[in-house]
Amino acid sequence: MAMLFAAALLWGAAAVHAAPVQILPGPTVNLPPPSELFQKGVAAYDKGDFPEAFKIWLPLAQKGDPAAMRNVALMLRKGEGTARDPKRALWFYEEAGSKGFGLAQVNAAFMHLEGDGVPKNLEAAAFWFHSAALAGSPIAQYNLAVMYERGTGVKKDVARALGWYALAARAGSKSALDRLSVLVPALEGPKAPERTEKPKVETAPPPPQAALQVPNGQAPTQIVPTPAPPVAPTVAPAAPEPSIPAPVAPQQPVQETPPAAQSAPPAVEEPEGGTDPETTTVPQEGQVAPEPLPPVFQNPEMSEPYKF
Repeated sequence: MAMLFAAALLWGAAAVHAAPVQILPGPTVNLPPPSELFQKGVAAYDKGDFPEAFKIWLPLAQKGDPAAMRNVALMLRKGEGTARDPKRALWFYEEAGSKGFGLAQVNAAFMHLEGDGVPKNLEAAAFWFHSAALAGSPIAQYNLAVMYERGTGVKKDVARALGWYALAARAGSKSALDRLSVLVPALEGPKAPERTEKPKVETAPPPPQAALQVPNGQAPTQIVPTPAPPVAPTVAPAAPEPSIPAPVAPQQPVQETPPAAQSAPPAVEEPEGGTDPETTTVPQEGQVAPEPLPPVFQNPEMSEPYKF
């Protein structure tokens, strides 16, 4: 029995290590197929008969249909076919979101983020963006990354921001890809290695002086240095007496003719409409490029009802 229990533990550990890092489910839960009554509401909304569509969808929403809940919340928020009631709209959005409907989760997040008829609640916005991001919504993944990068509603965490930007970019968000191209090169790189010391250059010692070879029985010849001849002191020559210049007869002033006017440099031809400052501006030496603007939230304004 103990051996079977140990084998089960080993199998479970192997299964955990063999599982992929993260598998994102679809953007929405598997909604049940729409009923005939729900489709009648869609037809009424498409014809512009908003009161009739609201009248059809409200009972379905009250019975727990996530798609009907989201559509009723949309009409309550916009005041279509009924009086505008943001608080009631938010309740239906969050009720549908709690059932796993990613589209309603994104709508609820934006109502909290922007304070659309309700008090602004950044923490609640981060919660619903996170729920929709886990469901695979690229817009939720991007906006959640913005919140982590800016520290809005959550503790600032650039590493988490980069992770959610990467998932949003993988899902096709160009804005997330552009943000990654700004943040990733700004990260600190590896530490420079220590420089090796410059090798010492060893020079060869000077060769020994050659010894005089003297025949046997003879004393070596001593070389006596010859003293240098004395140098006579130099005397500076006497300065000549100053001479008085003879008077010079005044000369008539010579009238100089003015030089010919120099030709003016050729004028620079400008294109029609003047020069473009954006193309003619030359960056000065030492000029630092401006820092990129902080990221902004994106609201696609999903104002259409869910139609399956």
